[in-house]
Amino acid sequence: GDLIIADMNVGILYVTSVTALVVVGILMAGWASNNKWSLIGGVRSAAQIVSYEIPAALSIFPIVLITGSLSMQSIIQQQGWAPWDWFLFYSPFTFAAFWILYTALLAEGNRTPFDLPQAESELVAGFVTEYTGARYLFFFLVEWGNLYVISAILVTLFLGGWQVPAVTGNVVLLNLLQFLVFFAKSYFGVLLIMWIRATLPRIRVDQLMSTCWKYL
Repeated sequence: GDLIIADMNVGILYVTSVTALVVVGILMAGWASNNKWSLIGGVRSAAQIVSYEIPAALSIFPIVLITGSLSMQSIIQQQGWAPWDWFLFYSPFTFAAFWILYTALLAEGNRTPFDLPQAESELVAGFVTEYTGARYLFFFLVEWGNLYVISAILVTLFLGGWQVPAVTGNVVLLNLLQFLVFFAKSYFGVLLIMWIRATLPRIRVDQLMSTCWKYL
């Protein structure tokens, strides 16, 4: 609760805005390769990420309306440590919103089964065709880091964040416990993403877009 740099009153809006900038990097990577296939891969990837921004944003709205706040600290504070006090189980609508957001964030993070930008058979490796070595690695380091960000956002909005029972009056111990609980919840989310990767097959690009526009 105290291990924060700034409690922004538009916290969740800021986080979603910053993550939306991924599109710019991917488009620039595809275009700067001077390869038409990489450019097509970049455009396809941008279409995927921009499309899934919409269900992601809409599924965040219920939590904002319930709490009356965009501050991520305030959203956590209005939940309890017990699962029945989490927004995930607040109503059937928030339960549905959680899974819609989870699916949309998987697609935004280019994770299986939505990892078409790097894995299109006709585009070799999508927007990263012309990159090797460290530059190639940077794209994937960002994606792997993004797994934790995806999970942390879900934990903050729906899974009680750092809330723990009041087991001690020591502020340092309490903050350490809160940190460990938040970390464990977030890493369980990462484990779930890895589990999905090992379980589900990749979908086609038309199925990807129809999932977003027709269903989510």
